[in-house]
Amino acid sequence: MEGSQEKSFQKRDVAYKTSVFDVLNRELVMDGMFSHIIFGNIKVSRANIIATLVNKQELPNCTAGIIDDGTGRVLLKSFEKIGMFANIDIGDPLVVIGRIREFGGERYIMPEIVKKLQSSEWISIRKAELERSGVASKPKASVAGAENPDAGAGEGILSLIRELDDGNGAFIDKVIKMSNNTNADAVLNTLLENGDIFEVNPGKVKVLE
Repeated sequence: MEGSQEKSFQKRDVAYKTSVFDVLNRELVMDGMFSHIIFGNIKVSRANIIATLVNKQELPNCTAGIIDDGTGRVLLKSFEKIGMFANIDIGDPLVVIGRIREFGGERYIMPEIVKKLQSSEWISIRKAELERSGVASKPKASVAGAENPDAGAGEGILSLIRELDDGNGAFIDKVIKMSNNTNADAVLNTLLENGDIFEVNPGKVKVLE
């Protein structure tokens, strides 16, 4: 009919529950201006991740953050939602829904929804959920590395960090000094790489519960 306008609606892609490891390591396919990763025969362009915020900053033209779910760390970058972390602190558990992007060889998530959760237990719940569904997670390296024959060193360091954490993290220097472990520095680095702990502030770490 003349004068009538036909409205078209684009169905929003499903936001699949996944891990940071899969976002970073599964095959990324470009489809014009859009991109997706491959889960078997499923194309995942939007990710649903539960993780801890471990870094945030306001840049001149965007807001950026880094989240850690225990399988890896991924950058969040938004050019529209400026100030989206204003009411969120480093160490807070979040649910993030956003599109998977890559630029300059760096993969990141462009968040559409960032919501603070009341408990970090949701991270463990999501991890168990993904394991039940058969989604692969990053195998963690042993904290007892080649230079550290003490298999209990990692657990000992984790316990010490919890003990020294005043709510804002534990000082790395103090952890090393009180650990009485000559390889404490190497163990801390491995725990950071594995995502067991994160640097909440320069020189201070917290356990990712």
